[in-house]
Amino acid sequence: EVHRASRGAWGGSYVDQNIKKLVERILGDKVSRKLTDNDWLRFTRQSIEKAKQSIVNDTDQVFFDVPNEMHTAISECGSSLEEAAKSVSGVKARRGRLSLDVKL
Repeated sequence: EVHRASRGAWGGSYVDQNIKKLVERILGDKVSRKLTDNDWLRFTRQSIEKAKQSIVNDTDQVFFDVPNEMHTAISECGSSLEEAAKSVSGVKARRGRLSLDVKL
């Protein structure tokens, strides 16, 4: 550990919460309500953490794998990941993944 935690509003949990809010916005209320706490926990542990570890200084896009539970919830609501991604500027969906512009 290079520096000790400072508990500021820029730590890992704060980042996770904001990414979750953005993904909820992308998916919409109907789909988000279908997802359980365990679905969100799996997304945080598998997708968000993996994405955070892949970021380097010159990164302009961050990619998130979308778990099967999210794909299922989206299709049950009559939509697709690609359609959901179009609802937010700077977001794209391809091959079961979300691509977010880092400026979001």
